Amino acid sequence: MSQTIRHHWTGLKGRRALNFNWDAIDHDSVVLVTASEYALNAGAPETSQRFVGAASITVANVTPHGPPYDPNHGVTFVVDVAWGAPLNVVTDITVLDSKPVWIGTP
Repeated sequence: MSQTIRHHWTGLKGRRALNFNWDAIDHDSVVLVTASEYALNAGAPETSQRFVGAASITVANVTPHGPPYDPNHGVTFVVDVAWGAPLNVVTDITVLDSKPVWIGTP
């Protein structure tokens, strides 16, 4: 079964390489990452609302990692926030339940 975890990041601006360690991810996992701006509800952060603002926020270079190449299970990815000031960004990180099927040689 696929699994998704939500992580809030504060003060992102420009191109930032981010990492999230999670035991559910291996070096050959298929991982999807989405990102959006959010308005922080400090009293109940889990209810912080996501929204589409004027800034462009993109995700690129999603790279799962784990043994035997890296002792940490997780994913590194790039978030690019095209805005003049730092913004709050929330990511949903989804790891799919099946490993990829190879159909050719690298």
